[in-house]
Amino acid sequence: MGWENRYVGLPYIDGGRDFCGVDCWGLVRLVLCEECGVDLPKYGDISARDLLRIARAMETGKDEEIWREQVTPRAFDVVVMRLPSRAWPGHVGVMIDGKTMLHTEKGADACLVPLDHWSVAGRVIGFRRHMSIWA
Repeated sequence: MGWENRYVGLPYIDGGRDFCGVDCWGLVRLVLCEECGVDLPKYGDISARDLLRIARAMETGKDEEIWREQVTPRAFDVVVMRLPSRAWPGHVGVMIDGKTMLHTEKGADACLVPLDHWSVAGRVIGFRRHMSIWA
């Protein structure tokens, strides 16, 4: 049983930031804080609907001094994804290993999904690693 099992099944709550419920950014933020000691910004307690701005900034590398693009993902890297049926980024998850991620979306509790699963395979844009865990 790995660290990820603490988060599987957490309910989706728009704007959620703790073990009572999370949205996609809340899940990433909770995992990196609990497992890596990385205190990510709350972004003013934004909801998942407002995450688009953040995901776009990460996708374009705007915050490269904080987030470094990764070609080969590993545990605790952030997965940047497109929204379903959209061309632009607006969703995030967190890597469990090099092949599986943890994420949540409206209508679904936090779950483990292989990167090649039909629900996410065509949506993954890239991976980012926080400066605190670059080593």
